[in-house]
Amino acid sequence: MIIFGTRTKVLANKSQSAIGNCDYCGTVQSLFAYRQIKYFHVFWIPIFPYASEVIAICTHCKKLSYQREINPQTLHAISSGAIRKTPFGYFAGLVLIGLFVSAIVIAGIYGAKKKEKYLKDPKVGDVYEVSYTKDGKTMRTLYRIANLTTDSVTFDLNDYEADSRKGLRKLREQHADSYSEKQRLSRAELEEMKSKISNIERL
Repeated sequence: MIIFGTRTKVLANKSQSAIGNCDYCGTVQSLFAYRQIKYFHVFWIPIFPYASEVIAICTHCKKLSYQREINPQTLHAISSGAIRKTPFGYFAGLVLIGLFVSAIVIAGIYGAKKKEKYLKDPKVGDVYEVSYTKDGKTMRTLYRIANLTTDSVTFDLNDYEADSRKGLRKLREQHADSYSEKQRLSRAELEEMKSKISNIERL
């Protein structure tokens, strides 16, 4: 199944009236104009048009003329008249991509602000997603705050680790209460560890 590629669409003009005489067969008022759009699509959703041109067809001799072949005066009349512009819908994919990227940026900003807020005011039960390097690979696990003092934070360390974000989500689902070791960090050490913390969840 083809899920992406290019397509061509021919759009009728706004009115169904002829726009001129055919230069090929000489028939009066037999020329009709259309806009031909070539666009890139994914799953049949238009992403963006990459080419657009006016074409003209004579209803008498059936001669198809592309934009470069149309008489300049006729082309000017077409362009300033009833020929349709490229519909906004053919840019739908770009709009969706823009919305998706905006959502990611907003989520990232919100996540960063939430992390800063929770780091400044930690609570018992907060769960930190922590990354570290092991045998040259980036691993991830969970730290859960077990105790707080003025100068330190004591974490329960999850017994499991994951080598991807997807694996970390699975870890949270299957081993959310698997904590057996503890680690005590000073507030200064926790601040230095900030870059290794990707997310903080508070129940």
